[in-house]
Parts: sequence; C-alpha cells; structure tokens
Amino acid sequence: MVSGVRIGDYLSGVCAYIRSEQSLTPGAKKASQIRLSSALARSLATDLELANPGFVGRLVTHERQVAGALRTAKADVSESHELDGLRLAVELKPINLAVGRAIWNRFGDIRTFAVNIHLKFPFAVVGGVLVIPTADAGKSTVHLIRRAIERFERAGGRRSEADAAHLLEGIAVVAFDPNTGEVDPDLPEPGSRLRWSAFVDDLSTAYRARFEPD
Repeated sequence: MVSGVRIGDYLSGVCAYIRSEQSLTPGAKKASQIRLSSALARSLATDLELANPGFVGRLVTHERQVAGALRTAKADVSESHELDGLRLAVELKPINLAVGRAIWNRFGDIRTFAVNIHLKFPFAVVGGVLVIPTADAGKSTVHLIRRAIERFERAGGRRSEADAAHLLEGIAVVAFDPNTGEVDPDLPEPGSRLRWSAFVDDLSTAYRARFEPD
C-alpha cells in the first residue's frame, strides 16, 4: 500500500495551512503546498488500493509527465503498463484560498486534461478532483461550489472508450469546512457520483472493465 494517508488527514493539514498562511514566508508557503499536494495524491492512492488490490504497488503519486495528444500533460496520480501505455491519470486541483478567482480556471484545467489524455490514450481512465473550502476569508463559497457541482455533473460519466474525449471517468468535488476540516455532508448531495467514495468507485470500476488483471 502506498501509505496510510486518508482524505481526512489531508483536510486537517489544509486547515492548518489556511490558519497559518498569513504568517508564512513565500518559501514556506510553497513547501507547504507541495506537502499538501503529496498528501492528497497519497490519500487517493490509498483508497484506490483498498477498492482494487490490483493497484497495490503500481500507482505513481507524484507529479509525472505523460504524453498527451495536444501537449505533454502532468498527472498527479497515474498508472501505466508496458503494453497498454497510460492506464490511469488523475489531475488534482485543490483550492485553498481565493476561491472565486480560481474555481473556474480549475474547471477548465480538468476538462482540458481529459481531452489531452483521451485523444492520445482513448482507453485511459481519467479522473479529476476539486477540493474547495466552504468559506474563504469569512465569506461563504457555497454558492460557487453548487455552480461548480452543476458543471462537473455534466463533465463525468465516460463509460467506454467510444465516449467523448472531454468527459471523465470520474470526478470528485470535496467541499470542506476550513475551521474543522470536516467534509460538508450535503455538498455534493447524497447519492451524487461527485462524492469522494463514488469517485473512487467509478475509477476502480472503469479500470476493471478495460484492463485485464496482469
């Protein structure tokens, strides 16, 4: 198993970063962001391995350059095979601060990532993760999160390699309270495929359907 890091551990670290961000030097901020990105990647890898033991020992949890149809892409969590090439690629897009400015750029980044990978590797399982606090500088961001959820609901659901390249096999929107680190129980709403557990299940299911066990 990659690590014992879970999504709750990552969110606790994000909250600590948000509380201390104003007092950090630029170098310390960058170092903290790198550690947090690594923790998010490892938390996803942990859950993917629990959902599908075939992933154990195969997942890369650091930023890795991969060939894309349009340009070189950087996958945050990935898995490849010597015969099939890239099998799994996930882009992680956490937003810790300045939510209003960043959220729509992140949405576009994830859609572009999917197109770039799928045109090169149509069988690849592609995922995207958006992590957003429910408040930013004391102001609620819930209305922005709801709008993002509406958009992402139309961007997922790629069931086979014949489906449109701009769709993703799995998408997660993780909305959390920046004071407690708790995931908002109603965002996305219960039953949504954008919830973390459903996202992990969707990636694992798509992977099993397309690739025979080694």
